[in-house]
Amino acid sequence: MKKCALALLAVTALAGCSSHYSGQSFALSENDAVVLMPLVNHSTTPLAGEKAEDILRSLWIQQGNTALTVYPRGTAANDGLPDLDDQKRYERVRGWLAQQSASYYLSGSVSEWRYKSGLSGEPTVGLTVNLHRTSDDQVVWSATGARSGWDRESLSGTAQKVMAKILSDIEMETE
Repeated sequence: MKKCALALLAVTALAGCSSHYSGQSFALSENDAVVLMPLVNHSTTPLAGEKAEDILRSLWIQQGNTALTVYPRGTAANDGLPDLDDQKRYERVRGWLAQQSASYYLSGSVSEWRYKSGLSGEPTVGLTVNLHRTSDDQVVWSATGARSGWDRESLSGTAQKVMAKILSDIEMETE
């Protein structure tokens, strides 16, 4: 019994501390156009939403999903400065989304994006991704993931593992 407990502990340690929840898988047609909207940053790390968006876009394409259009990352119309308020940026981009002919759009939030303080400084990532049907704004798929990596892992590498697991629940149907 003691050997089984030690073996289970070793396997858990090798896997890292992570969790992932998705209520279901979702199938997209190759004809479905998808738009990536801003990910709202609820973490204490500046620009974590934009960093997560870049990784999400790359993994989306790597996994063979349908084409992904990314919202225009520009500046606020008023003063030429970047729009640092993620909620305002999201609302501004909603107007742009209405002009697109997308079937679905991805949105979400970053809840954690940092290195833990302390001697080892493990990377920690937590995020939620939602897929909405554009016609009625209905959420048709949602997933949440979190991971705390090891002291020699990078923050972006930890984020890639979380997002790859999350996106594995979206399948492409070929016609």
